[in-house]
Amino acid sequence: MAGEGAFPGATIGREDERYETMIRGFNLRWVASPDRVQLCGDADQVLATVQRACDEGKRITVRSGGHCYEDFVCDNDGGVLIDLSPMNEVCREGNTNLFCVGGGATLWNVYNALYRDYGVTLPAGSCYAVGAGGHFTGGGYGLLSRLHGLTSDYLAAVELVRVDSQGKAQLVKVGRDSSSEEEKEIFWGHTGGGGGNFGIVTRFWFEEPPTAPKMVWLASLAWNWKDLSEADFAGLVQRYGDWHVANSDPDSRFAPLFGLLHLNQMANENSQIVLTVQVAEDNEALLREFVGDVAGGLHPASGEPRSIQWLFATQLLDGMNPNEWGKYKSAYMNQGFPPHQIEAMWKHLREKPNEAAAQALLQVDSYGCRVNSVAPDATAVAQRSSVMKLQYQTYWNNETEKDRPKDMAKAEEQNLVWIRSFYEDMYGADGPVPDGTMDGCFVNYPDVDLKDWQYLYYKDNYPRLQQAKSFSDPLDVFHHQQSIEPAR
Repeated sequence: MAGEGAFPGATIGREDERYETMIRGFNLRWVASPDRVQLCGDADQVLATVQRACDEGKRITVRSGGHCYEDFVCDNDGGVLIDLSPMNEVCREGNTNLFCVGGGATLWNVYNALYRDYGVTLPAGSCYAVGAGGHFTGGGYGLLSRLHGLTSDYLAAVELVRVDSQGKAQLVKVGRDSSSEEEKEIFWGHTGGGGGNFGIVTRFWFEEPPTAPKMVWLASLAWNWKDLSEADFAGLVQRYGDWHVANSDPDSRFAPLFGLLHLNQMANENSQIVLTVQVAEDNEALLREFVGDVAGGLHPASGEPRSIQWLFATQLLDGMNPNEWGKYKSAYMNQGFPPHQIEAMWKHLREKPNEAAAQALLQVDSYGCRVNSVAPDATAVAQRSSVMKLQYQTYWNNETEKDRPKDMAKAEEQNLVWIRSFYEDMYGADGPVPDGTMDGCFVNYPDVDLKDWQYLYYKDNYPRLQQAKSFSDPLDVFHHQQSIEPAR
């Protein structure tokens, strides 16, 4: 509900000097053209904005942090783009173990406030400019997830604005302890079902979040591409994958350890492969053991472990790139890398690099441990046996305005060809279909190229999500290219 001293709201129309900025987000590929951007400071403003848009028959899209990879928010010609960024509160509910996060908060708002005020945290993402609204509804994972699970595992309730079958906007609170089965199903849909599906979340409540680490051990190891043979590369990637297969049980002593392997494209002779590691406890030996197992005698060009306060490490490891044009793909893995996949990595990252995709990379993140202690239907996140999560990324930019349309089209085509070709060589035309080795795709790294996205994102949970959609948004007011379809 409305909070005392809340931001009073602001309507940004086409004539407003802020309009050209406010219709863009992190991925500059997408530029919206709404009738207006409405900044909201509390739930009542969101409620009134949604009702007015429904009455006018205007399309509604919503933005929290503005980091949607695809055109799900900006695909809004003549509608209303609702911006929640002023709704960034983070607080404790009285003397309870419940903590409230506003739908427009960034992950840094969350980390900083929870740690400094209460000494707790959430196992969310490393890119701390990302908005809570999309991150949390997609499940949310980060460098503490092997130790503590996903953000959705701590979610207790959400407050959201929905639209009923009569076109009436409603502000409701649903949680795991709701009295009706419909409300419980709507809540369950928010534990990994993705943003833009059920309504607009104005507040999240988390129960008993974990204590934040005091100190962590960090290391960033780099190998020069020019020094690596194909056998060296294959061995490094194979050992990294095999290590995760062997050390991702829920009770593994390596649960505090999280690795991010950045397989950057060999754009020039100075290009490197980088392995970043965090151990969320005072245990340098654990980090060194991992590095020894993965490196296997392949000495890095640089990188020594160091101990640092956790909050400062979170700042240091921020993975955000500057605002650019980009395309992304993802995959979960239950096993190590088959030989043909390692061969595809070598081919696309080094053997046949695309000069236009000089910033491209494949990032392989640690997964498993406590993430896999939860049943696949307990939350909407179905991938509960995976040990690695992969993100394919390619970025391009154009600083000149004179030839911008022509240059952008050429750069975009070259980058899309590169990433699509790489992905198809890895998984075939159908993508990483769950087969015991692969386990589908991550909804928070959306990819409109996917054919059977419903199964790749949600697996057997999709029909239940459709039912939740029918309960919460029967008129399909909140929709995009890959939004959950109401049950028929």
